[in-house]
Amino acid sequence: MSTILGYLAEGLKYLMIFCDWICGHNYWIALFLFALIIKLVLFPFGIKQQRSQQKLAKLRPKEEAIRRKYKDKTDQESTRKMNEEIQAMYREEKYSQFSGCLPMLLQMPILFSLYYIIQNPLHYICRFGKAQIEVIMETFHRLTGYASAGSYQNLTIKATSFLNDAASRQSLINALPIDGTVPTGAVGINGQALTSYADFRADLVQQLTEKSFPNFKMFGFIDLSVTPSEKIFWYILIPIVTFGLLLLTAKLQKKFTYQPLSAELQQKNFSTKLMEYMMPAVSAVFAFSLPSALALYWVYQNILGFGQQVLLAKLFPTPKMSEAEIREALREADRQAYEQKKAEEKRKKSIHEEDRAMAEMNRSTGGIPEGWVEPMGPSSAKTEQTGKAKGKKNSAIDRAEMKNDKKEDE
Repeated sequence: MSTILGYLAEGLKYLMIFCDWICGHNYWIALFLFALIIKLVLFPFGIKQQRSQQKLAKLRPKEEAIRRKYKDKTDQESTRKMNEEIQAMYREEKYSQFSGCLPMLLQMPILFSLYYIIQNPLHYICRFGKAQIEVIMETFHRLTGYASAGSYQNLTIKATSFLNDAASRQSLINALPIDGTVPTGAVGINGQALTSYADFRADLVQQLTEKSFPNFKMFGFIDLSVTPSEKIFWYILIPIVTFGLLLLTAKLQKKFTYQPLSAELQQKNFSTKLMEYMMPAVSAVFAFSLPSALALYWVYQNILGFGQQVLLAKLFPTPKMSEAEIREALREADRQAYEQKKAEEKRKKSIHEEDRAMAEMNRSTGGIPEGWVEPMGPSSAKTEQTGKAKGKKNSAIDRAEMKNDKKEDE
């Protein structure tokens, strides 16, 4: 899975490089433009989901009618029958419950791959090779003594922010080892393989000097490379604001999103209400332990997602269910149930009359009459056995009567 996400990130990195360039290397603006473009690309999937919700909303009166039939029945068997009727109604109306999930599943790998890009700007934005990044991070850790040097993602963002400052970049260049071994797979800026450390160091110095680095400062004083858990101060507000904004946008988005009847019933449960707060809380925990850039991206995603849902609700509104539609659906459900009951009674009556007619024939003829075609099935097999038994009994009676006639003649 990580390999697939890596390939997706390699393709999406060019979009991030473009956003960083067009925004003048202001990372927080580039991140918003990047999130906006991704939302526009995935917008057709949102349309498909909304149309699926539209179709489900049109079926709501019929679903409500089925649920009202079993309103006072809470046993397991009644619940099973109710769910079976609802599923049968969905099949009859050619609605698939998974049609709205497929677009979401297709989006997930793309969204996960975006975190690779955000977490490792040295590779995905500055386009350094793996060997160069290894040496840069070792030198950065030795130069700054940063406590989180073991955290690869946190360190790459902080190193990128460090290199944005010309003086800091020069200090890192000066701190590069003079002698050493060439990392495995080292490739130069022109794509040539590097075999000597002197060539490798000269190539790395050239790249550090010529390349531009994104500016992680937001409004000039908020450093998006900072992790709130390591620099508490007022950065602790970032996970708190993240929690509040995510919870607010989720509640607002729900007002513009069609809620299936089953979801509305579940919302009354304590566990469902708890889940509304769990996702923002989990995001706040991550925002506390990861660089602030990731928290900003989550905020962008939720705000843009809310805007998309409002737009879809205006373009493809879901119909509202009225009491008249519910009453009509109830009458239709009652009519169908009555027709099914009459058909079942008629079928049982036909089978009963057939068995009774066959029994009368056997009694009157002592067996199956010539030319009679036995119907196939369990009842016919039973009748055949009964006929044979009765035939044997009649033959025995005939033989006894013949013996009695002979005795009388003597």
